Amino acid sequence: MRILRIALLAALVLPVAGFGAVIALSSPKPPPAMPAMEAAGRTIGGWIQGLPREQTFTARDGQALAYRLYPGAPGAGVAVLVHGSTGFSASMDGLARSLNGQGFTIYSLDLRGHGESGPLGDIRYRGQLEDDMADLLKVIEERHPQEKRLLVGHSLGGAFALRIGAGPLRERFHAYLATSPFLSADPTVSRPGSGGWADAAVPRIIALSLLNGMGISAFDGLAAVAYAVPDDARGKRARIYSHRLLANMSLPRDWRAALGAIKRPAAILIGAEDEMFLASAYSAAVRAANPAIDVTVIPGTDHMGSTVQPEALSRVAETAVRLREAAPAR
Repeated sequence: MRILRIALLAALVLPVAGFGAVIALSSPKPPPAMPAMEAAGRTIGGWIQGLPREQTFTARDGQALAYRLYPGAPGAGVAVLVHGSTGFSASMDGLARSLNGQGFTIYSLDLRGHGESGPLGDIRYRGQLEDDMADLLKVIEERHPQEKRLLVGHSLGGAFALRIGAGPLRERFHAYLATSPFLSADPTVSRPGSGGWADAAVPRIIALSLLNGMGISAFDGLAAVAYAVPDDARGKRARIYSHRLLANMSLPRDWRAALGAIKRPAAILIGAEDEMFLASAYSAAVRAANPAIDVTVIPGTDHMGSTVQPEALSRVAETAVRLREAAPAR
């Protein structure tokens, strides 16, 4: 009996110890900076002096969350802009101005965990970003009760926009637009390590996801992914994301089902020269999940092009106008 008890104890302890070792020892390491991202950063840096001042709204937990407001024309709609991984509202200024030129009133966000919206690289719990979006929507609906609302996101922010379009807040926006969205780490749609932009602690992510499946979220604040943030931006941009922030910005693991759940007008644009994702695979992959989502591949455009390159910005603005017209009436 003693031997049996020891065997049973070992059967319980050893897997737990191994599980703990995976969580403890698997950690992400920031990759070297990417020239294309540095070039885009220099363009964005040139916009800083002309940015609208940051304003804040108060989330349900009392945290002040930052955004930039670009007033538009009455009746032309409201667009909420969501930046990509490690970004902040300033990185969407080119897109904000392009859409504002089409009459949209723009709310360009610092998502929680970015810019001036709380500690960098983390949130308090999974689902907090949806709660923050719901709190912002209350503000927008009070200020602009008769306007159509468009949610626009870039890269990982594009994934978050599509996530909203498939989730409980789906009816609160009238249309969805994602530029170069991160669909999945699946090699059928993404390059390894997002082309050198990200180093994900895959064993840790798997272990933490399994724990979450069992209702255990105590370790979700651990680092899950590190990004190739340029040296001159450290301390200003989130270089490392916690597991809960990464999970909350991303589409669910069954991303195809999530895309299939989007019922409002939606569109995806991606540059043909995207360094992170396989642009050539996007049309077929998205069409298989949801034929109603229009996918446009923009020639000669890289990953950040839809936020900084004039021709690509024009294509995005044209698509936003089309979605505004196709969106259901208030």
